Amino acid sequence: MRWLRLIIALLQAKLKSKILATDTASLTFRVWITDIDVSVMNHAAILTVMETGRTDFMVRTGFLRLAMKNKWYFPSQAISAQFYRPLKVFQKATLYTRLSFVDDKWIYTEQKIMRQEKEIASCLVKSTIKKGRNTVPTEEIIKALQIVDLPRKKSELIENCEQVHGQMKAKLIDHWKI
Repeated sequence: MRWLRLIIALLQAKLKSKILATDTASLTFRVWITDIDVSVMNHAAILTVMETGRTDFMVRTGFLRLAMKNKWYFPSQAISAQFYRPLKVFQKATLYTRLSFVDDKWIYTEQKIMRQEKEIASCLVKSTIKKGRNTVPTEEIIKALQIVDLPRKKSELIENCEQVHGQMKAKLIDHWKI
């Protein structure tokens, strides 16, 4: 069902108005019966909805078309997610997506899900752009899309996330003996 949700998001994004990379995109969705574990939407389904939000953002800003033309792909290096309240089957909610920070290599995207003015979940995604094994400099993307006023100041949140991700890698990858 994950692919069905992504295809629907792609088709709907093409029908929506274009946005600037500095805008916040919104995507309204409903919890499907296949999204729930027993009675609430599971975390994997929430992360899939967030992925559809990033897809919607990429289509509406023109990035996806540019990426396909240049044979770029955009792997996520880290995703930090928080889940605050549950969503039940058939409930409607809105996902908001915006760029948080861009440097020479990394693009940070913030997302949050809201329902009736209450926070449901949030995440911060760190990703990059690749062509083959090479990293595409973000400056190339910025020029191609004619983006101005991108968030270039690293927030305390991003500094903290980078520190935690470094600690996790040191603990879970570098020093984990099997």
